[in-house]
Amino acid sequence: MSEIDDRFDRLTSLFLGDANPIDAGETRYESVQQKPLRESLITPLIAGNLPVMAHPWLTHVAARLREGPAALLRVSSEGIQCSLLEAKGPAESEDKDFAAWLLRAAAMVRHWFVTPATNHGPEEIAVMDVEEVVIASGGDEAATVAAYQLVRRIVECARKNNRVPPLTPIAMVGCSNESAHEAIATISTAAQAFLQQPVPLAGTYQRLERTNVAQQAFFNGGFSVAEIFQAIRAAEETVDGTRRASAPKSVISNNATQQSAAQQSQPSTPKPSAAQPIGQTIGHSSAAAKQPLQVQMRPGSFAAIISGLWPVALRYPNNAEIEFATDNAGRLHVIAPVEQAASIRQAAAWALRNASLIRLGFPGLAADPLPIVERIVFTDATQAVDWHHCGVRLDLVIRAQEKFVHVSLNDERTLKP
Repeated sequence: MSEIDDRFDRLTSLFLGDANPIDAGETRYESVQQKPLRESLITPLIAGNLPVMAHPWLTHVAARLREGPAALLRVSSEGIQCSLLEAKGPAESEDKDFAAWLLRAAAMVRHWFVTPATNHGPEEIAVMDVEEVVIASGGDEAATVAAYQLVRRIVECARKNNRVPPLTPIAMVGCSNESAHEAIATISTAAQAFLQQPVPLAGTYQRLERTNVAQQAFFNGGFSVAEIFQAIRAAEETVDGTRRASAPKSVISNNATQQSAAQQSQPSTPKPSAAQPIGQTIGHSSAAAKQPLQVQMRPGSFAAIISGLWPVALRYPNNAEIEFATDNAGRLHVIAPVEQAASIRQAAAWALRNASLIRLGFPGLAADPLPIVERIVFTDATQAVDWHHCGVRLDLVIRAQEKFVHVSLNDERTLKP
């Protein structure tokens, strides 16, 4: 009997109980090899038996399983710990609301990892519509047993609820490549024999390395994994809708031409009025429901949307898109959309030269020298990456449902390096 057979029997006695494997002649065993994970935007990440503490390893794995910035959301009984990994931005979040934080994160990352609470996490995930669940595990014998038990819980719960079990790749941490492949071979052999479930290797991470945790935030409250998935998808749909609305005019005109030609070849359908509620337009016809909804993606005034500011009826003569506002401290805020960022310094200089005249019309402004705050407004937070630490306040304004939402992308402490 080979060493692998001995190890297989030992594992069988540990956690398989009275279950019997299927006939070996009916199962084709394939060599376990590392396979790339499928592109899945939201991935459950479960902590198995990990060396030392689980949190550093989960952060390490989440930052390296996918290329590019990622978000790690860890659920506990007290609330949810949110981290932005390998992204640029302020170290601390100003958001007091979980939904606002998700909007900001959705503009920066495309990969999400959600770690459920340890008690019923596998069963909760098994009944959801997910393609894969990544398990982070150590490579020793106890960790190998624990990893198989997690796979078994997920697979059996999914089948009990008449669902196809998700793929369960395992990320091996804190062990050598040899130990990792030995452990994954043991788990995969048992899983294929008793569960008919392949278990690929997600990756091997021998030691903890430095991970750029760009931002962390904690939100109190009870969150289920399903609710978090739904909230992430809603945030991504909002941000993606904003990105599509800001597409180049040439693309929009081409789409409009194609839609016009298609409409001429089809029977005419009543078009919804701009003043008509959205809910009433849906019921007219299925064709009307399939047409893209045209919504205003920019407010009439950015100054009226930014929190803590009051618009000032003042216009820069050389650029009508530059806006002005004031705050409780009497500072004058010069606001420019990112497309007009080149004019913001000239507008600020103009305001300083005419401070005495401006103060006659707006006596609430602070005394000389007039304090000025320059602000650049974005409708896509990814455009703001290169603007951090340049001495300018950065603001994100996007449309969420039927209103515009403002998210501050930096603060007074992070204006400069």
